[in-house]
Amino acid sequence: MARDTVRRGLWATVVALVLSGAIAFAGWVAFGDDGEVGGRAARIPWATGSPAPEPSGPEETPPGGGLPAPGQESGTPSASPSASPSADPSASQDDSSESPGQSPSAAPSAAPPPGFHTEDDPAGFALAVPDGWDRTVEGPSVFYTSPDQDTRLQIFELHGPESTPYESAREAERLASRQRGYERITLERTGQGEMDPAELEYTYDSEKYGGVRHILDHRFAAPDGTMYAVLVIGPDDDRAGQQEIQTAALDSFHRT
Repeated sequence: MARDTVRRGLWATVVALVLSGAIAFAGWVAFGDDGEVGGRAARIPWATGSPAPEPSGPEETPPGGGLPAPGQESGTPSASPSASPSADPSASQDDSSESPGQSPSAAPSAAPPPGFHTEDDPAGFALAVPDGWDRTVEGPSVFYTSPDQDTRLQIFELHGPESTPYESAREAERLASRQRGYERITLERTGQGEMDPAELEYTYDSEKYGGVRHILDHRFAAPDGTMYAVLVIGPDDDRAGQQEIQTAALDSFHRT
């Protein structure tokens, strides 16, 4: 009888030790050996493979290797073409009764309108710019900004892989559409030829500016084949003023 009691006592001790070890291991797997690990189970000690990749945070606008990115609150809302082709090859060409300029020629066709002057930009081009606007450079983009900082004229070269202005505009929309409150107004060619200019017009919600921003994005090929984007970025309630600025810039644009 005493022997049975001792045997039962030994078994109880063994079971208790096993259970306590299992509980301790389960706690290590769930929380790691030094406390909680981001609310996820820690890696099993004897696993030989690499741990599964951790989920990333909310997707941010890709920086594009220093190229302009759509909707960035730095004031660079359009993107040069990236390595990805357009995500929507069937994107329709919307009709638009208003077109802020045609393909720029090798030389300016007319004097700038009142309130503008021709700027011979160090980046290798000239165009009409509103009087009193300040020039800055951010990455590959040249900006001319209004005194109140609310409206900007942006110019930059396009560098593939998209080979036409329209393909570039479609890729720009793919990136811009990630912005909060994005709404397309127009995406179209301004002519029938493959290298004719393309226009993208859209709005998005800006946290920096505390309201809706309106973008006019015109992409075209210069006579030597170099492709450019000329954008006007401003408040949503001043579309007519933005069109005047873009038309003046495009009508006078030429390489130097």
